[in-house]
Amino acid sequence: VIVLNGVNDIEEVSLIIDQRLIPKIRQAHNIDGAELRVSCSIGVAICPHDATDIDELMRLADTAMYQAKADGKDNVQFFTAEMTARTQARIRLDADLRHALELKQFELHYQPRIDAQSGALLGVEALLRWQHPEMGMVSPVNFIPRAEEIGLIVPLGAWVIEEACRQVAQWRDQGWPMFGVSINLSARQLRSDDLLEHVRSTMARYAIGHGVLEMELTESLVMDDAAGNLRKMHALRDLGVSLSIDDFGTGYSSLAYLNRLPIDKLKIDRSFVQDMLADPIDRAITMEVISLGHTLGLKVVAEGVELEGQAALLREAHCDELQGYLFGRPMRAEELAQWSLQRQLHAA
Repeated sequence: VIVLNGVNDIEEVSLIIDQRLIPKIRQAHNIDGAELRVSCSIGVAICPHDATDIDELMRLADTAMYQAKADGKDNVQFFTAEMTARTQARIRLDADLRHALELKQFELHYQPRIDAQSGALLGVEALLRWQHPEMGMVSPVNFIPRAEEIGLIVPLGAWVIEEACRQVAQWRDQGWPMFGVSINLSARQLRSDDLLEHVRSTMARYAIGHGVLEMELTESLVMDDAAGNLRKMHALRDLGVSLSIDDFGTGYSSLAYLNRLPIDKLKIDRSFVQDMLADPIDRAITMEVISLGHTLGLKVVAEGVELEGQAALLREAHCDELQGYLFGRPMRAEELAQWSLQRQLHAA
């Protein structure tokens, strides 16, 4: 904690931080022969503008410091009233999130994956949704990162595996033709010591056959601790789980390493697909990913297909599977049954 006395305005505080404080903090330190440097996230609260009580002033500076960390770290934030509102909203969201699983507020929605040439249903992607009793449907963009940060993503991910397998078994018992169900695997889940046993026992309990359950991993996830993740991926494959690389083209995996991965599919990132009609570079990248995937003996899935023109180009390039709003939005299991029936009637 640093107290600045006798400053006249915010500009003077900024000058002191930029010209005196940060340069001192960032000075190199020689420790055991290594040159180390320290970065800093700084939060500032000003008396009497923000508060006059020392405890309140400290709390507000702390709030501003956490905002600096949330904004990418190594920067300075001055306290604003909006920070308190955001902090209170985050605290409430965290508390509600901790109880949502036991209160059965989560559900899975399923988005179809279509054979690019025949239009047949090949599988679905299971996507997590939170039906909050007051806020309604909370976007995964808002609660998945928080679940990661507060350590709930592993039990939440375990529930997704359980629910996806339960739903597959129910579809099977209802006489549906068997198709694949893919789920997204987080970094903490992949590192979890319980993952393999949980997958094995869940698949056995619901009699899920090989190749039915598919797990999607991002490039950056796979490349973080590449050797350890490679072993875990091989173990998942041995259990009968199919693996795919999600959002391909946005990470940093080398092609040499990609060839070593025990994967079955590449999923082209939706950003390339959505801009491929207007942007020749995105179109060329999409075509090259399809060609690369086939060269490696992999199936290729295009996400974010919303226009018939996009689908036509992808079919022409021999993309294997298509997924996007053009074919179906993520929907509840009962809605998927109705969607499938309507599609069959339309085809007839």
